[in-house]
Amino acid sequence: MIRYSEALEIIARAVEPLAASDCPLDRLGNTATVGDIVSKIDVPGFANSAMDGFAVRSADIGSASDGNPVRLPVQGRVAAGGQPGEELRAGTAVEIMTGAPIPSGADAVIPVERVEQDHTDQETTHQIIIKKPVAAGANVRLPGEDFQQGDTLLRGGQLIRPHGIMGIAATGIDQVRTRPAPRVAVLTTGNELAASGAPDRAGIIRDANGPYLTACIQHLGATLSTHATVSDDPEALEKSIRVAQQNADMVLTTGGVSAGRFDNVPDVIVRLGGEVLFHKVAIRPGKPMLLARLAGGQLLFGLPGNPIAVAACLRFLAIPALRLLQNLPAERFHAARTMEDISKKPELRFFGKARVEVNEDGQLQTRLLPGQESFKINPLVKSNGWAIVPEGVGTIAAGDLIQVAPLYPTEFLQ
Repeated sequence: MIRYSEALEIIARAVEPLAASDCPLDRLGNTATVGDIVSKIDVPGFANSAMDGFAVRSADIGSASDGNPVRLPVQGRVAAGGQPGEELRAGTAVEIMTGAPIPSGADAVIPVERVEQDHTDQETTHQIIIKKPVAAGANVRLPGEDFQQGDTLLRGGQLIRPHGIMGIAATGIDQVRTRPAPRVAVLTTGNELAASGAPDRAGIIRDANGPYLTACIQHLGATLSTHATVSDDPEALEKSIRVAQQNADMVLTTGGVSAGRFDNVPDVIVRLGGEVLFHKVAIRPGKPMLLARLAGGQLLFGLPGNPIAVAACLRFLAIPALRLLQNLPAERFHAARTMEDISKKPELRFFGKARVEVNEDGQLQTRLLPGQESFKINPLVKSNGWAIVPEGVGTIAAGDLIQVAPLYPTEFLQ
């Protein structure tokens, strides 16, 4: 049995980041940047209006008031996507739409709601009446006010999320060199497992691990390449792993890694020409955890069969490997004060189902939920994070700081 830190070191040595390629804008989601992404253009690329209204020279209406309104003839109209037209003459205004270019000579836009319009017909405003001045620059978006050419949008080694794609698209970038989302195969094993919809009978357990893992893979932004439920028969397991690895960068199995008569995953891996890199980690839950390298180079994470062991091993061993496949940095967990005493076996690192909250002082605090056994799913459903107590510690006193992790990786405070 190895320590948790040793397991992470073995994973880091075993993972080879996925090959990078140029990816078009419409396929960037959940890929990871290789190098810095910099803006190709200024955004906005030209001075434009922040709202519908009238472009004016601010000096022309500096004296406007309720008792001394200013009347300006409207010399034209500029629509979004159109040309700014002729220079704005002193003492006149131009009707302008949101996003339309500011005419030369104008230095402010007065909102349409703040003027009285003198219409001679339904289509054209010929004169406006202004009763309040506007400052120079009001409601004008300046060139480069959002991004300037050469600005860094995203650093290398970042996951590209939708808000990043918005910035990439806005700055004139059509493709980005990225590492793809990892492809993950999921195999749940066990003669006792029944899929959703199967008839109930004695000795059958509903498969919760498979739906959990497939949902997690998609939630994490990885690609689910295969999902199958396999019996404990070694021949069936060998065939399933052989098929699964063909289109996967990582294989996740559940069950079959303990010391029982039907725990066949380690032997099947060897029969397939794979290499077991470690088997058993000093963690709770999930001690029987196995990591292997298959003959094709893919990593296989043999997760234990109990559902909370599956969740913990995925969160704290497989997810770090998924991040390494895209060359993403390791997560940073946060500190919280425990609201109660915690006791555990000193030789094991403990991952506890927990609620993490912010107290009235703005500080993080956490409490373990009742039912920490690895077969109990109910507390996980009620949790929003994990409380982490390292090996070498037997008791944590209420008020002490411990690490907490969200249920799933987040960019918040990273």
